Amino acid sequence: MFIPDVEHAVAEMRRVVRPGGRVAAAVWDTFGGMPNIRLLWDTAAVLDPAAERPRALFSSLTAPGEMSTMWRQVGLTEVEQTSLTIRMDYADFDDYWRPLESEGPIGLFLAGLSYEARAVLREHVRRGFVCNRPDGPRSFATTAWACRGTVPS
Repeated sequence: MFIPDVEHAVAEMRRVVRPGGRVAAAVWDTFGGMPNIRLLWDTAAVLDPAAERPRALFSSLTAPGEMSTMWRQVGLTEVEQTSLTIRMDYADFDDYWRPLESEGPIGLFLAGLSYEARAVLREHVRRGFVCNRPDGPRSFATTAWACRGTVPS
């Protein structure tokens, strides 16, 4: 997900795997399968239509069929792509929000906001998280794409 030249990376995986060996990887479906992340980004986009979403989170391979297409482009055979779904569980809103402030592209995005803009975004995301209920446990079904292919003999 965070590799700038994914085609080169997949081609390199193919190069170093022996003929008949398998190349496999998984990436989060940030395009449509991570409602916990989309809650923040979609809210940010409504509050500021000019807000730039981090490219790393919405890069290639995160939408349906992109991994299998890439695997075939680099010459892998017997390519299979599937989705894997897990649950992301949070004890409450703070359990959800706290890691966002300090990790990866989301943390950088939030750090770039003014204190006031971050507070407004946090409050709107909190309202979406609790859905007019008391704050407490929340679970999101979250999906990753997984793909594998065989290095031809």
